[in-house]
Amino acid sequence: MSRTLLRFSRPVSARFEIDTGRERALHLRRTILIGLVFHNAYNLTTALLMPGMLPLAMGLRLLLVTPIGLLLAWSVTRMSGPRRERMVTATMLLVTAVPILLFSLEHETVSAVCYIEYPLMMVFATMMLVLRFPHALILTGLSAAASFASIGLRSDLSSDLALCLAFQTLTGSFFVLYGNHQIEGVRRRAYLVSLREILRSAGLEQDRRVLTVLSETDALTGLANRRALDSALAATAGETRGIALLMIDVDHFKRFNDAYGHPAGDACLRRIAESLSGETRNGRDCVARYGGEEFSILMRGCDARAVDRVVRRLRAGIAGLAIPHGGRGDGHGLVTVSIGIAVAGSGRATSADELLREADGALYEAKRHGRNCHVVRYIGGATMMPEDRRLGRLGAMRRQPPRVTHQTAAPTKMASATKVGPLIKPPALASETNAALAR
Repeated sequence: MSRTLLRFSRPVSARFEIDTGRERALHLRRTILIGLVFHNAYNLTTALLMPGMLPLAMGLRLLLVTPIGLLLAWSVTRMSGPRRERMVTATMLLVTAVPILLFSLEHETVSAVCYIEYPLMMVFATMMLVLRFPHALILTGLSAAASFASIGLRSDLSSDLALCLAFQTLTGSFFVLYGNHQIEGVRRRAYLVSLREILRSAGLEQDRRVLTVLSETDALTGLANRRALDSALAATAGETRGIALLMIDVDHFKRFNDAYGHPAGDACLRRIAESLSGETRNGRDCVARYGGEEFSILMRGCDARAVDRVVRRLRAGIAGLAIPHGGRGDGHGLVTVSIGIAVAGSGRATSADELLREADGALYEAKRHGRNCHVVRYIGGATMMPEDRRLGRLGAMRRQPPRVTHQTAAPTKMASATKVGPLIKPPALASETNAALAR
């Protein structure tokens, strides 16, 4: 803000108008209506002291100034800030011109008493309307010049009286300008202080948001990190809309780093992260890097079919990357992933710990069954596994007799699992098969 004219820079001036323009316009409307009442009340003093000027005075005040003032009071809320201030200043020039004109036309000494209307109108403009200081300076300067001219044209006035009137005009102009400068300066400095605090708070809030994002973002992949996943899991407490948690592990990733180096391993993780992000439900799922070569996907408001579709897209996307992995030692030549999935159906509430425990158990089960597969555990449900272990081909969910060579110990709870490889049945069916083989 300039110290002399109290002007803001353009950006601050625009913000000032946005923040205070409406209140300013309403203040001007009320004050203009008050001023019109007293302006017309001066017809009484004109009738008492200058009756010969009464017709002209009433014509100027009632037929010229009053309609213009009413129109201004009506339209002041519909104008832009700069135009509003210019129109108010122009109207006040007309208002102060009325007593100066009547004084210059009257040749009676008593008219000097009516001259006091002019400085009172200046007080009204600068203190009650609180014109912007540059506009107050223009109004005061032009009105004072017109006043000095009217005093000079009154040849009937004694030199002492003319000098007194000129001195009163000069001192009154200085006082109203000084008072307006102080009032406007205090108002604008107070606004700058409040604006500074607002911007500082906004800046702190923006910094907080940036820091929050950074603290919840994995630096390598750009995905959410473990902290963000924990927050998302905590937010699911008590939900019954259907929730699924996918734990994804890159198969034999340590051997990949040993064979190709850590930079290649980082690039591999970034490509997998990008693929995982692109195959979820249009950004509705929380995709996170759980740690190391493990990723997690939290799906909310889903059912078994939605989970199955996402898992198939994920595995197809990873297969489509065709990242070479010649050092894994199990006959596969490309990077694959193992996925453990925990699903809580609609209408069943579950906890974050239970989801993590079941998804982690399903992931280790997928690893025990030879990797490059996915296992689904329906919390409170049964276990199913698909076949087809070859990379890039997706197994169909079917119930078939298990192969004894892949029989494993019964899981601790019934779950639903999907595996790319030889089909493995739940423990109940497996025991029946074993009995048949024994016979």
